[in-house]
Amino acid sequence: MQHLDIVFFAIVAVVLGWKLFSVLGRRTGHERRIDPLARPDPKDVAARRQGRDVGRDDSDAPVQIASRRPSVVRPDVEAPAEPARDAAARGGMSPRDRRQIEADIARAPDAVRAGLDAIAKADPAFNPADFIGGAKIAFDMIVQGFAAGETKMLQSLLGRDLYESFAAVIADRQRQGYRQKTVVIGITQAQIVGAELKGKEARVTMKFVSEQTSVTEDSSGNAVEGDANHVDSIVDIWTFARDTGSRDPNWQLVLTDQPS
Repeated sequence: MQHLDIVFFAIVAVVLGWKLFSVLGRRTGHERRIDPLARPDPKDVAARRQGRDVGRDDSDAPVQIASRRPSVVRPDVEAPAEPARDAAARGGMSPRDRRQIEADIARAPDAVRAGLDAIAKADPAFNPADFIGGAKIAFDMIVQGFAAGETKMLQSLLGRDLYESFAAVIADRQRQGYRQKTVVIGITQAQIVGAELKGKEARVTMKFVSEQTSVTEDSSGNAVEGDANHVDSIVDIWTFARDTGSRDPNWQLVLTDQPS
């Protein structure tokens, strides 16, 4: 009889173990995506189209700007140390990435390096590699903030003229009852292509190559432009500026362009 009890409990243990595995051992589609440059899984893209944020938790959400000195918009100051996975998701860099960026800067045209040197003399805290890391964060925030119509956040990241242009487009979109959904899948290239110091104003021009999905929907949820299931490779040329004589350490985006 004792042997039968042992066999019975063994069977129960096996059944319970299988049940747990069937629940805990499956991928649900909500696991954290470690590689931000990987192309999206079709299931993830479909989920995003329905308004769900797949593969991101609260720590991946855009940084909320609550003061005039948000660290995220100072590209020349390195962010506090954080796990490599979080740093990658937020636009940070690994030691290997930093070495690659520094090597690229060393190979940049003379005019670019001269401009960076001039900015560093006017602002000793300026570091080109750290600037690129911060600029990647700002790129993600601005692109997705523009799509979401977050004008308050954009106002702190954009120069006055550019902000007014962005705000006008957002207002027109809202008047039509349209909603834009944009997801930056990853930034595959972020490179300084221009740098200069005019008086006290420092300007750094970046080339971004990113993979994005974007769709504009009407009030009924019908797509009027774009396709949430199509990943586009987009090239942007953005210029950031800062008054080196100001106590405000923040850089702002002042010009945007796309190569023809």
